[in-house]
Amino acid sequence: MRPFRAEESRYTRSVAIDASTVNGITVTVAVHAERSEELEILSSIYSAAEDYPFYPFRDKSHDLEYRNSTSFFEEVVQTNAERLRSTVHLGGDNSGPERVEAVQSATLVNQLDLTDTLVILDGDEQKAKRFGNAIAGISDEVPPVATCIQSELYYPSSLLADLCATWLAHEIDHPRHCSEVTPETPVTKEALSYYWGPAYNSVVTASESVVVEPIQQYRAETVRTRVNCWFEGYMGGGEPFPTDRSVNAVVRYAERQGYDELAAKLAEI
Repeated sequence: MRPFRAEESRYTRSVAIDASTVNGITVTVAVHAERSEELEILSSIYSAAEDYPFYPFRDKSHDLEYRNSTSFFEEVVQTNAERLRSTVHLGGDNSGPERVEAVQSATLVNQLDLTDTLVILDGDEQKAKRFGNAIAGISDEVPPVATCIQSELYYPSSLLADLCATWLAHEIDHPRHCSEVTPETPVTKEALSYYWGPAYNSVVTASESVVVEPIQQYRAETVRTRVNCWFEGYMGGGEPFPTDRSVNAVVRYAERQGYDELAAKLAEI
């Protein structure tokens, strides 16, 4: 599994972030993982999806009918609970979902150890700008950031964040639920109020440019090419991936790491 590479910088860990809004309730989730842990995350998603028409690198949470798939979402979240951090905004204050997501992302990232870590945002440079402005309101430094268009289709950690955010946004509709769900999901404006105000104000008023790490981007249009982008540490976007090459190198790597069942799944792609 290649590290993320940006000119002179190398990153061996990531914080993948995604959000979901259901009936005005916005949940943002951060998945903090070593590159090597992404095999375990991917394996857990394949295992939970055994009885569902769901395939990593092809599908994301909205491709499943939620009420018919709750056990899938629950298993994925429970299996990976220690990797997850989340926070919820209960709505009702006219805060736009995009600003809420930026503020929530900043609050989650600001609580993590970011040594050798790349923050992966699902979206384009506007997403990075909002996030950068939000975290500038509560931190002296903006961490290294990469943008990945449709990151859920490229990175298992981003897919996990997507699935968890959807699960929590459906399960929470009252403050008491925040401590009943897994992972516990504090209300941003209450439990993290010391972050909310400065970060939200900074999103609204700041106009600083945000540097996005110059990591190679490819628009991968097949499952095989997305698997290869994941393995190589490329981000989604930009020009088409040059060839629709096999996933044999990824399969062999999974086998060497002891993930024989996962290797077999990947070999079927």
